[in-house]
Amino acid sequence: MVTFQKPGSVGRPAITNTGWAWAVLLALGLAVCGSDAVASEAAAEGNSRAESAAPAAALDQIIETPMSVRQSRERAQRAVNELSRDIQNLKQSVVVLNKDLRVLEEDLLFPANTRFQVFLSLNVGEFFRLEGVELRLDNETIASYLYSEEERMALAKGGMHRLHLGNVSAGEHNLSAFFIGQGPNGREYKRGSSLRFTKAQGPKYVELSIADSEARQQPEFTVREW
Repeated sequence: MVTFQKPGSVGRPAITNTGWAWAVLLALGLAVCGSDAVASEAAAEGNSRAESAAPAAALDQIIETPMSVRQSRERAQRAVNELSRDIQNLKQSVVVLNKDLRVLEEDLLFPANTRFQVFLSLNVGEFFRLEGVELRLDNETIASYLYSEEERMALAKGGMHRLHLGNVSAGEHNLSAFFIGQGPNGREYKRGSSLRFTKAQGPKYVELSIADSEARQQPEFTVREW
């Protein structure tokens, strides 16, 4: 075996050809192992990134189609329709309940034996325009009312306005009504009418009627019992 030694390297062991070969092989082994470790780490990191990106990619693939949008809208519309029906049914129930409560209240506050009601009807248009009415019972004012245009139109179509609801004792009474409005040619018009009646057992109804008189060319005001 040939041995090489650098000049001046006295006392240091000489490196033989065999030693150089083993050193080279060791370096190559370490390099290979290091590259395998780096490759393994890179592969593991790549797999982790791929696994985390998979759900996101799957979510990107889930899109709303026209069919799914239409179905969602139909379900929402059905829910709205059902809610609207429930609200309407509830409103109707409240209206019926209010009517029942009002009837019960009237029965309690105004018993049939003493009940007294006054209604107003209107059948005019040419000779009188009703604006207001005042009602007195035995010289005491029991009701006064001013009418709007919508209310006058409703009365002209055949409606009746309950002007007063109260209690009256049995016996003789005097009812007076004073009508205020505009007569022919837009003149201010005020007319009164009265009725003397007897209140017996049971409810009492009185109607104030206003109508045009073609013969007299002026309105007529009457108070009559039912």
